[in-house]
Amino acid sequence: MSDDMDDIQAIFFEECAEGLTAAEQGLSAMQAGDVSAGTIAAVFRAVHSIKGGAGAFGHVALTAFAHKFENLLDEVRAGRIDPTPATVGVMLSALDILSDHVGASQGTVPLPDDSASLAAIQAILDADHSVPAPAPEAPVAQPEAAVEAEPDPFGFEPVAVALDFDFDTPEEAAAEPEEPAAEAVWRVEFGPSRDAMAAGAEPVLVIRELEDNGGRVVAVDCDTLPPLRDLDPEQAYLRWTIELPGWTAEARINDAFDFVAPDSHIAITRVEPSAVAAEPVEARTERLDDARALIEQVAAATTAAPTLTAVPSAPAPTSDGGSQTIRVDLVKLDMLLNLVGELVIRNSILSDRLSAKDQERVELPELARLTREIQDNVMSLRAQPIKQAFSRVPRMLRDLMAETGKQVNLQTHGEMTEVDKGVIEKIGDPLTHLIRNAVDHGLESTEERLRAGKSPQGTIVLSAEQKGARIIVTVSDDGKGIDRARVRAKAIEKGIIPADAVLSDEEIDQLICAPGFSTAATISNISGRGVGMDVVRSNVEALGGRVEIASVPGKGTSFTLVLPLTLAILDGMVVRLAGQRFVLPLATVIEAIRPEPGQVSATTPGSEVIEIRGDYLPVRRLTQVFGLHANEDRPVHESLVIIVESESAGRVGLLVDTIDDRREVVIKSLEQNLHPIRGLGGATILGDGSIALILDVEALVAPAGQTRNLLRGLAA
Repeated sequence: MSDDMDDIQAIFFEECAEGLTAAEQGLSAMQAGDVSAGTIAAVFRAVHSIKGGAGAFGHVALTAFAHKFENLLDEVRAGRIDPTPATVGVMLSALDILSDHVGASQGTVPLPDDSASLAAIQAILDADHSVPAPAPEAPVAQPEAAVEAEPDPFGFEPVAVALDFDFDTPEEAAAEPEEPAAEAVWRVEFGPSRDAMAAGAEPVLVIRELEDNGGRVVAVDCDTLPPLRDLDPEQAYLRWTIELPGWTAEARINDAFDFVAPDSHIAITRVEPSAVAAEPVEARTERLDDARALIEQVAAATTAAPTLTAVPSAPAPTSDGGSQTIRVDLVKLDMLLNLVGELVIRNSILSDRLSAKDQERVELPELARLTREIQDNVMSLRAQPIKQAFSRVPRMLRDLMAETGKQVNLQTHGEMTEVDKGVIEKIGDPLTHLIRNAVDHGLESTEERLRAGKSPQGTIVLSAEQKGARIIVTVSDDGKGIDRARVRAKAIEKGIIPADAVLSDEEIDQLICAPGFSTAATISNISGRGVGMDVVRSNVEALGGRVEIASVPGKGTSFTLVLPLTLAILDGMVVRLAGQRFVLPLATVIEAIRPEPGQVSATTPGSEVIEIRGDYLPVRRLTQVFGLHANEDRPVHESLVIIVESESAGRVGLLVDTIDDRREVVIKSLEQNLHPIRGLGGATILGDGSIALILDVEALVAPAGQTRNLLRGLAA
């Protein structure tokens, strides 16, 4: 049984992570000015769910803090406390403490000191937030009030309007000569489901919330209520009809049903004045008394019911066909992906061993099509929006601004770009270090920016986009740029480069990624230890990507992470070099050319170009790159030049012997067992069982100055 509870608790902590992310997004939106009812309700739901689950598993400290946090959110949601910037700031700090409490419940961090946060929350709750209740636009018509009354010398303003809602004096109300003008009303029908009652739902709380918004119970359907001996406490027998003033916002009504089980009966309709039926006050008073009595009975019956975690749902029930999701362990997805990879390999083997006629006879093309569909669907299961990695940046940025005193405006683009789950999990640390580096080293202080004629608020842009088989993630700032003279001097001081080294600007920029390198004068909580940018490059290289740095003094710096779209399967072109087979990623290939004699010419010793439609493109002989000396005397016009597109060098021609085939290949990592080799991104198994190495185009065609810092692979 304990194993089952551990599994359930693990799911709870996963939901906590999702809830914290949702709450942080909502509070960030509120901080930016979005204080809509939907945004506030989303934050409330997240904290409420965490509190409910924590109580179920006995996490006392987490439950207590979440409860106090929830109280503040409930007051804001009800409109009794305004979500001012100061209040939102307190809630952001409370969210940080809540996150630490979740970590403490998991045993990953020590129990946080929440006394200051609790005091700040209580101070807001204790403050006087009272505001006058909104009065109906149309005052009640009374003949004797036709003449304007003289102002009271003590400043007393009568509120006789409220007397119309006092049903304790039906005789006096009936004696009024005129009825007030009819107004539109909201009519709400509410009946909890059996599942809701079994989970410990309290309908009276929903009704009280509606009453707080001006509602009143006008009818209760108790036709299905059985005798006491047959009463099932987990069954719902009552259905209420509540009316609210027409000026009530529909969103406020929907908020009351945020935590009502989705299979409950909820119907919200607006009744215009012409449809409001006039009925005797005595009858309405009688029904109201009955309703109040029934509410008290329900409250008494449900007080002792256990309170479980409420199930968030849409305000109104949907018919059927609603979206459903399940949680799947990532290990199972990896296993499924490996099996798909084996299926791709087996399909390749059959394609090699069967003739074209036999392939048609056994419907091998159809099998290949189905295999591709399975592969695409499995890959889509692993694909996640990169927003998951971006979502942690705002909170980190708030802490950095508080510590450095700098003003920073964060802009994000391409958050919904989908990336392999494995990539998202491994770029968290690089993004953290890049943001910290941008705030601490890139952006100037407010005074320095003003002296430079810049806005006092610095800007950091975080963007993602897909280009072919690569994902481009960029972190840029509008700060002071890289001080290359200082970087060079520091590198010489630390012995990273000799004093007489001749380096280009790009090579100097790449020095900041060297292990142990830092230009910080002192070690702080943010930087100074020389490990941040080294972590960025190491993690990105482990993914088969690369780091590009561009900086303009006085204008800013841009860090670009070029990452593989997927870590598993790619479309490849099988080529031969000196009798050996290699795989060239098809996403980089533009065209293949059989050069004419003289079309490829040497410009300098070791450098060649090819003329194509009036343009001259550099050519790389791959046999020379890998030291394959067979067929060195092979004429160029007997070979093929494959034109590829790269991020670092543009279009480049790769000289190969022949093209064998186009195949889907499964990427296998080399770095786990072999030392990384520049220009190789992994290996794969071909249809005949032989192994072919996968070429890393970016490393092969990079300019000479960048080769030392280029990444080594596609697989991780």
